[in-house]
Amino acid sequence: MSKSYKVAKKTINMGEKKGQTLFSVRPYSYGTLTTEEVANQIAVESTATPADVKAVLDRYAYYVKENLKKGYDIELLGFGKLYIRFITGKAVEDVNKANAKLVKSLVPAFRPSFTKLQNGSRIYNLLPGSIELVKYGEEKKDGATDGTTDPDTKPSDKGDNTQGGGSENGSESGGTDGGGTDAGSDGNMG
Repeated sequence: MSKSYKVAKKTINMGEKKGQTLFSVRPYSYGTLTTEEVANQIAVESTATPADVKAVLDRYAYYVKENLKKGYDIELLGFGKLYIRFITGKAVEDVNKANAKLVKSLVPAFRPSFTKLQNGSRIYNLLPGSIELVKYGEEKKDGATDGTTDPDTKPSDKGDNTQGGGSENGSESGGTDGGGTDAGSDGNMG
């Protein structure tokens, strides 16, 4: 498996490096698969028709929304958890003023499931065991890549029985209770 990237150029506008041009890399996506396309992929490998798969996915999406509305987090079969995160304004000094008025917005959030290794690193369940990083436009030239993640790890055909969530201390709940601020991190780095 490979993941393409593009080189990104940025000119610094302030600070010691003002005017300097720096380069980084960003992941590149070849597009978005629709629910219908994924339903067709699933149907090819099962006894369900594409319409059956779409009907189940539609009902699943409906009940995810309904249960989030009721205050539940939703674990997605080893992928992770969906939950509602708060975007808050400022914190207050008086405990009596800490109420729902501080919440500016509700945001759906996703916390990927992971397994924490003894060395503290994480293996995220959604990522395959090995991903080659390939510069966009050079994917099929000679097979050479700029980097690979964990080439010795081989995928398993045994499925996934890892609980959703995961956290710094190895518990299953993972992350925070959805708190945050306007400047808070939602786990998206780009």
